[in-house]
Amino acid sequence: MSGAVAGSVETISRVLRSFFTAEHVAAKDGVLQRRDPRVALLAITGLALAVVVSRTLPVVCALAALTLCLAWRSRVPIDRLLARSAVVPLASMLVVLPQAVLMPGDALVAAFGLAVTDAGLQYVAHFTLRVGVGVALLSLLVMTTPFSQVVAALRELGVPVALVWVVAVTYRYLFLFFDELRRLVLARNSRTTRNAGVQEGWHDARNIAGTFLLRTLERGERVGRGMRARGGARAPSPYGRSRALDAGDYALGCLALAALCASVVIRWGA
Repeated sequence: MSGAVAGSVETISRVLRSFFTAEHVAAKDGVLQRRDPRVALLAITGLALAVVVSRTLPVVCALAALTLCLAWRSRVPIDRLLARSAVVPLASMLVVLPQAVLMPGDALVAAFGLAVTDAGLQYVAHFTLRVGVGVALLSLLVMTTPFSQVVAALRELGVPVALVWVVAVTYRYLFLFFDELRRLVLARNSRTTRNAGVQEGWHDARNIAGTFLLRTLERGERVGRGMRARGGARAPSPYGRSRALDAGDYALGCLALAALCASVVIRWGA
């Protein structure tokens, strides 16, 4: 499988791994890095809710500007943040793109019996930007706060133990699954001396997908037995304890609360 399919698998695995690994950014001295993980988690959640609540494009643009400002003050590379946050919004835009011609409004462009309306175009832009800002906020949290601290914050905030356990185990073993997929592709390529065609490549991809599924199930069984052997019936303990809150933590919390309240007032206010 040394053709386009193999390259796609390797590229996807590399991109997914880079999405979950950003420890060097979290080690920098930035605004969000200095905040308590509980406050950072609640603040990002509040800003994400403000994005969900908003129904006007200027409000979403203001929240997007606030997100970029937080990224700049946290010493997060803006180009990397945008790159990590671009895939989901683009996919969402493709889903809602027909609304540009289905929603009634003033026609901007007409061709082949279809008309792009101003209301439809505004809806597509608004929806895409909302998704992009939400994904950017999630990426900002992952990039500036080590995942172990996020898990500890979830426990201290009273999130159910079972949910915290599922999140922690899923995050940890995604790396193993990506490595397993990469090893399968590497093993197949090492036994191939020529470039495979598209049809042969898809045939190899189906075989590797089946092998990968079986190995994933076997790895899950081994992980479960290992956890039970090490006392897996007990609730997982947090990886660390958060410190006392300071003025910066309260300021960030108030900023997120103000943004959420402003979004609610603008949407449902008189």
